Amino acid sequence: MMPPHWLDDVFETPEKAVAALTESVRFKDAVEKAQAAYKEGQEFYKNNPSAVGSSPAQKARVAFLEALNEN
Repeated sequence: MMPPHWLDDVFETPEKAVAALTESVRFKDAVEKAQAAYKEGQEFYKNNPSAVGSSPAQKARVAFLEALNEN
């Protein structure tokens, strides 16, 4: 058996999963964190044009997934 997770509620009614996910506070928070990470990545590369590393989109993806996985 797995421990409870906030996504369990999202999939309680599969037909309504998209709405339940996108309306959840956690999803909205994850999107906000992803947007902030993207902007930070853009600013970083603007100020450091020769820097090598994750793209702003990759930074956003990581921030989004980390926020979703917080328990």
